[in-house]
Amino acid sequence: MRQRHWFPTHRIGLLSPSANPAVEPEIRHLLPHQAALHVARLPVMPNTTLEQRNAVYLQHVEQTLGGFGALELGAVIVGITGPSYALTPEEDEALQARLSAQSGRRVILASRAIAAAFEALGVKRMLLFSPYPGWLTERSEIYWRAAGLDLVESFKVSNEFRAYELTPEEVADGLAKLRPPEDCAVLISGTGAATLDAMEWMRDAVGVPVLSSNVACAYVACREAGLPASEAMRRCCPALAGRL
Repeated sequence: MRQRHWFPTHRIGLLSPSANPAVEPEIRHLLPHQAALHVARLPVMPNTTLEQRNAVYLQHVEQTLGGFGALELGAVIVGITGPSYALTPEEDEALQARLSAQSGRRVILASRAIAAAFEALGVKRMLLFSPYPGWLTERSEIYWRAAGLDLVESFKVSNEFRAYELTPEEVADGLAKLRPPEDCAVLISGTGAATLDAMEWMRDAVGVPVLSSNVACAYVACREAGLPASEAMRRCCPALAGRL
C-alpha cells in the first residue's frame, strides 16, 4: 500500500503584512507537518507611516481573503495585531465573526487568538512585552484591560517600532529582565517579531508561560482543525501545546 508522506491533510491560510519577516516562517514552524500553509500578503502602502497603515489594513483584509479563490482552507489567520488594538474587544470579536461569515472560512484575528490562548491557560494576568512605538503600546494596554485581563506591567523594548528588526538575542535579553508574578503569562505582542528561539531559550528561566502572537495564532488554528501540537510549539510554549 502506498503511503503519503508529503501530501497535506489540512490547509491553513495566512494573511501577512507585506514586509513582515517573521509571521510566515514562524507559523510554518508552529503548524505540524501535515498542515500546508498558504500565504497571501496584504497590499504594499508606500510612503505611509505605521499608524497610517494600521488605520486602513482592515479595509484590505476582505479583498485579500478573496485572493485564495476556491482553495479549501480549514482556517485563515490574519497575522497582524495593530489594527485590532484600535477597536474594543467586542468590536474585534464582531469583526472576526463577520469576516468568517463573508469569506465562508474560519477567520482568526491575531488579537482574538491571544485572548483564546490566555483563556485556554486559565490566566487572567498579563505582562506585556512590547516592540511597538509608544502610541501602539498604549492602545494595546487599553485593549487588554478592556478584555478583562489584569495588566501587571508593560515592558517596552523601545519607543520606536522595532518588531521587524529585533533579533532572537534581543528578545531573550528583554525576557531575562522580566520578573513576572507567578499567576500571570508574558505576551510578546506583534506578529513581526522573531520570537521562537528566544522563547525556547528562556522557557524555564522566565518562570511563567511565555506566549507570542504567532504561537497563539497557530494554537487556535490547530485547535479549530483538530491538529496536534508541532515540535516547535511543544519546545517554545509547552503549557499551550499541552492544551491541544
